[in-house]
Amino acid sequence: MGTRGIGLESSDTEANKAVVQRYVDEIQNGHSLEAIAEVFAEDFIDHTASGGGAFVGGIEGLKQGYAFFLEAFPDLHADVEKLISEGDTVVAYKTLTATHSGEWLGFPASGNRVEFKIISIYKIKDGRLAEFWGLQDETALRKQLIAHQAN
Repeated sequence: MGTRGIGLESSDTEANKAVVQRYVDEIQNGHSLEAIAEVFAEDFIDHTASGGGAFVGGIEGLKQGYAFFLEAFPDLHADVEKLISEGDTVVAYKTLTATHSGEWLGFPASGNRVEFKIISIYKIKDGRLAEFWGLQDETALRKQLIAHQAN
């Protein structure tokens, strides 16, 4: 493989990172449900069943899941700490912050400000998010929701 192949690979990985950054900017931070159809593949698969499975069911299921999530955390903001790409895979290490303003995972609205870390792995296909695997610090999130209830 000459330098030409390396340049093409670098171009692909940068394009894939741009897809994930667009997701963060327009959907996670911009709260645009309309952008979901442009950023996610129609046959998107959430291997993690995030949010108790709130983000399944194709594009419409994703829109409903995000609408439900934004009811619970209407000022959601994601800060990307690291964005790493190799081939068709992008890994994002993010800090999410929000105010808990609606029911989420069985916890009623607390008004508490929460912050938790998430590691997201995305497979990009045809310039769209096609698959997702993730780990989030559920323990830290739950502790923050419970801490407010105890006060």
